[in-house]
Amino acid sequence: MTVAMILLSAAFLASTFAQTPADPAGFLRETYQLTEYESASADLNGDGTDEIVVRATSVERCGSGGCALFVLSPDGAGFRVVMRATVTHPPIRVLESSTNGWKDLAVTVAGGGVTQPYEVRLRFDGRRYPGNPSVPPAEPLTEPVAGRTLIPAIMEIPAP
Repeated sequence: MTVAMILLSAAFLASTFAQTPADPAGFLRETYQLTEYESASADLNGDGTDEIVVRATSVERCGSGGCALFVLSPDGAGFRVVMRATVTHPPIRVLESSTNGWKDLAVTVAGGGVTQPYEVRLRFDGRRYPGNPSVPPAEPLTEPVAGRTLIPAIMEIPAP
């Protein structure tokens, strides 16, 4: 085998492995020590590759206002975190509308002092989605908006 063939083979292998995303479970475990969660996938940015939407379910990542929510976008051999939000409740929905080339998301805000649960729209700002759905730039939805449920509500949030 010539030096040129070895270099070409190495370049091919490197490009092949660079296009294969890392294991999301391993990434979540190593980066956030997260092992208990529910997840779904959807192509949020229209690139033909699904992003992974992850809602924590462990006591360490949940409180009276809800649980942490992550959106992971495959990036070479790993992931880019485009959302790390607090205090979310399902249902988690991907909406038909888009902002800055990414689909808008909807989550429910409840608990933690919120007496009446409500749904908000989270828009991509060009780098990431908002980190706290209970404050602007999250926008409360005042009427039904078309979308697809990614992570359904297991049970209804009781009204006070």
